Amino acid sequence: MTKPPARWRDLGVRLLSALVMIAVTIAALMGGQIVWGIYVYAIYCVMIWELMPLCDPNVAARHRRALAPLPMLFPLLALGLLVAGLSTPDETRPPGTAPGGLFYGGYIAGTIALIAPLIGGLVVLRSGRLLWLAYGAMLAGSALFLAFAYSEHGVWGLVALVTIVVISDTSGYFAGRALGGPKFWPAVSPKKTWSGTVAGWICTALFGAVVLPQFGVPVIAAAGLTFLVCLAAQLGDIAESAMKRRVDIKDSSNLIPGHGGFLDRLDALVAAASLAGLITLVTGG
Repeated sequence: MTKPPARWRDLGVRLLSALVMIAVTIAALMGGQIVWGIYVYAIYCVMIWELMPLCDPNVAARHRRALAPLPMLFPLLALGLLVAGLSTPDETRPPGTAPGGLFYGGYIAGTIALIAPLIGGLVVLRSGRLLWLAYGAMLAGSALFLAFAYSEHGVWGLVALVTIVVISDTSGYFAGRALGGPKFWPAVSPKKTWSGTVAGWICTALFGAVVLPQFGVPVIAAAGLTFLVCLAAQLGDIAESAMKRRVDIKDSSNLIPGHGGFLDRLDALVAAASLAGLITLVTGG
């Protein structure tokens, strides 16, 4: 039997892993705010664990094991407080909803939980501290936005953001493999091509121009917004590639067959969610 060309040989494993991740993500989205928040924070913990050796290859394994799980203390505490709050009679709120103070206090507690391992990393890391702080801050910002955007933008808002990133990545992958051509930045990301990069711009802008107007966004603004999110996603991919090249590491981990680690798979979403969070903060919605 003829073997597939080398550039397509890992496609089956990549697709299977992607389908599993999509299924788990959809299940978390359908599980509601609490389940989704725990899901986001759990992945953030894994990415913190993967990020530490990208900044300092000599970081002790015990430090990684100690710092990475810290953010999970927040959703567990929040779950307990939420149950207590829902069981407390309060005639001023609708049945089945959490007290307003508890919900908004979650923003503060959630932020502290995300920042905690970053502060700890500054203490234990012996090199790459500025890189740790810069990328870690973007990572924390994206996790905070994704966790709380569920209540602000709803399931479809999160689906739209993830879809933009998936379209950018998928169109870039297939266009780059099929068309080839000049490399976008060979010194940092040797596999990324201009053909794949431009394909991502075009496909995401078309998606935005077609879908976002259904939610009241003007066509031009929708195309421009999705282009910016796509560009941020691509830059996020390049940034993570630069960190791996800096310490001569191929993948951030081997947790996802065919994809490497969660940072390798979600680096684009991290940057895109950070930009989306910044846009939400500036525009107020």
